[in-house]
Amino acid sequence: MIFPALTWILLLLSAALCAVGFYKFVYFAAVGNGLAAAGLGLCTLTVALSRGRISLVLVLSCLLLLAYGLFQGGFTALAEMLRTRNRNVMKTEAENDTPLYVPCVLWLAVSLASVLQISPLWYRVSAGVGKDGVFSWVSLIVMAGGLAIIVLAQRQGNKQRQEDPSLPPMQGLYNWVRCPSQLGRLIFWTGVLLGGISVLSGAQWITALLGYASAVFLALRSAFRQDRRDRKKYSYLPEYREYAEDTHILIPLSMPKNVEWEEEEDKTE
Repeated sequence: MIFPALTWILLLLSAALCAVGFYKFVYFAAVGNGLAAAGLGLCTLTVALSRGRISLVLVLSCLLLLAYGLFQGGFTALAEMLRTRNRNVMKTEAENDTPLYVPCVLWLAVSLASVLQISPLWYRVSAGVGKDGVFSWVSLIVMAGGLAIIVLAQRQGNKQRQEDPSLPPMQGLYNWVRCPSQLGRLIFWTGVLLGGISVLSGAQWITALLGYASAVFLALRSAFRQDRRDRKKYSYLPEYREYAEDTHILIPLSMPKNVEWEEEEDKTE
């Protein structure tokens, strides 16, 4: 069954949480997707408990999804609110001039994508969970590892910015990749997908892979946006240029692509 019973509840919940994007356009993919992950993880766990179809790994997986969503959505919202307060502006002119159908389409797309992303867990609940197999444990470990990278990257980044606000984070996990938080997101959602291997069948694979593809797209989009902002902001620093040219955006130990630099005004004046 492609859409098991009660899937409509997930869709409604996801739509309600992703509606935060109507407050600020950028919140759809950033905050809304994170909050939806948290809400859907809690909802999946509740349904599993009510049906008695529960296992240790499934409980822990849902709790990891809840923690990921709260951290990802909450941290992003806080960062965006701080930027908004500093700029003393609520919406950009581009947002004000955007036709109403654009945010509506984006809202529906992100709401659906959020449900597809957690579908491997939802299919496990719908199929009835027996013993925790090898893939279930591997999934849990990968999810936990991805979340740990996200949390550690944010902590290291904040510490380095406090120590020297004039420089971007370049130590710790940032010494391996320029966007470690997004690498953690990729690892986390890979773990979610692995958790469905033992139960997915037929067209369910299409649903799960579409959800995984959307999670990868959002992570890559966020990484490239952050990297573009950093290159624009810190391009005048020789140490950052050297760092960026020697460090890949997302793939550790791989050769970084040639970095294109924009000519910026001299910020040292």
